[in-house]
Amino acid sequence: MKFIKYFVLIVLIPIYGVFAQRELSKVGTSMGQFLKIGAGARGTALGDAYSSAVKDVTALYWNPAGIQKIGHATFGLAQTKLYAGITYNFLGFVMPINSNTTAGLSIIYLNSGNIEMTTIAEPEGTGTTFTATNVAVGLSVARRLTDRFDLGVTLKYIQEKLFREKASTFAFDIGSQFNTGIYGMKLGMSLANFGGKMKLDGPDLSRDVTNENTGITYDGGVRWKTLDWPIPLVFRLGISDDIVGENSSIIKSRQHRLTVILEANDPTDHYLRYNYGLEYEWQKFFALRFGYKGNYDEADFTAGLGLNFAKFGLNGRLDYSFNNYGILGYVHNYSFEFNF
Repeated sequence: MKFIKYFVLIVLIPIYGVFAQRELSKVGTSMGQFLKIGAGARGTALGDAYSSAVKDVTALYWNPAGIQKIGHATFGLAQTKLYAGITYNFLGFVMPINSNTTAGLSIIYLNSGNIEMTTIAEPEGTGTTFTATNVAVGLSVARRLTDRFDLGVTLKYIQEKLFREKASTFAFDIGSQFNTGIYGMKLGMSLANFGGKMKLDGPDLSRDVTNENTGITYDGGVRWKTLDWPIPLVFRLGISDDIVGENSSIIKSRQHRLTVILEANDPTDHYLRYNYGLEYEWQKFFALRFGYKGNYDEADFTAGLGLNFAKFGLNGRLDYSFNNYGILGYVHNYSFEFNF
């Protein structure tokens, strides 16, 4: 009966929510959209269904509770080549404090590349360029509360910059992972980007004013007023299980592992989304991954592969993912992780 309840919670409720919310659009109601871009090739290859299964350095993004399962000092980096020349980079480091506590540091950096500057007077371009950059720096701590339950928290600083205007705030993530003990099923939950609002400010919002009667110009006499906007609060709830594998309760195998992941993803500025992931691993060395992202504007199918060199005495792993963003094109993600 418990299995049926979990199935209804993860699968049927998200699908119901998709249809129930179609009459109310929340798109365009928050800043910091880069905070919703997945970090690392493994999670993105699994269709962003990763909060319950993540146990690598990218847990600093997906679910901070997952870093407690790493067990050793780990360094990881990832780069996503997005559409229109935009690059998205992730850098993370995890260090166990003791057997029950782990700390980590993460940096996310998005760069738009050069954008041609235009003005009302020169709509064809001024001959100069500018960039838009986004940064999130997070400090995470995870702790094992029981042999089945891990809890993690991240405090992060977020900044958006457009030309010379900036907006910043602080936020935190909280996440948990729970081994249900029911056929090996694991639950993951995370609440990301709970924090303040952001408001653009900078020198280009000031304008000179000339008095028509006297001809006197007042430097910075008028200043444009900008509004503050919230950042996208995202709630994730996922369940994963090894159908085949060494730790599987269904089909035991030392050479093969097949993991199925289901997840609901509910951001405050969009409709409820749902994510599905499937990962096959052979000899703990080679992995194939597939995913599907439901109720997204353009994204749908994802795929990827991974190589774990621990089998050969090298403490490193390489991963790649491929994402189809429809009319925006294909997106490629590469990531590397090294254990000390």
